Amino acid sequence: MYRKPNFKFYRREKNHNLFLKNTILNKKFFNKIYKKGNNFNQKSKFFISTHYSNQLKEKRKLKLIYGVSDKKYNIYYNKSKNKNGDILNNIINFLELRLDNVVYRMFFGITRYESRQIINHKNIKVNNKILNIPSKILNVGDYISFFDINKFKRKIYFNYCVENNLTPSWIFINKTKYSGYLKRSLNCDDITKYVDVNKSYIFGNCRNY
Repeated sequence: MYRKPNFKFYRREKNHNLFLKNTILNKKFFNKIYKKGNNFNQKSKFFISTHYSNQLKEKRKLKLIYGVSDKKYNIYYNKSKNKNGDILNNIINFLELRLDNVVYRMFFGITRYESRQIINHKNIKVNNKILNIPSKILNVGDYISFFDINKFKRKIYFNYCVENNLTPSWIFINKTKYSGYLKRSLNCDDITKYVDVNKSYIFGNCRNY
């Protein structure tokens, strides 16, 4: 998974909520950024945003949220062009149906980094078989479960999210067995409340691999 210091990205984008682990961020740090008279972005004071710069911004945001590298994102983009249907919907499906992201959506881990670690430690079963490949793209109908419930450390967090109906509409979760399956594929409207992206700037700036 692609790791990058969150402080730098939050400071550049001036965005608090990207659904990452925001609890580690220091409030004084943000107060310093938004303090009046701060010349933090003095170098880009006369910067004029263009369509290309907006494309880079949205692409950078998606890469950080889903934890993928530039090369991996470009691979998904090229596969989306060769696949039937809308390119943007295909990209969202590739990113959302990664195993580490599905484990995160099922509340097995608080962050995608933690979910990836859970997968690497062979604690996740897909169709009753242990799978330790976080970048594996799942299919509709795949059954995901926790290998050893006694080792599950996020039961309080899991139960809270399920009881408050925070489960995404494309995933079914069995609360008693700590398992679930993918009900359907996604479209752009499904993730609007989970990811704040501008649909018109997601394309472009993707080299061929």
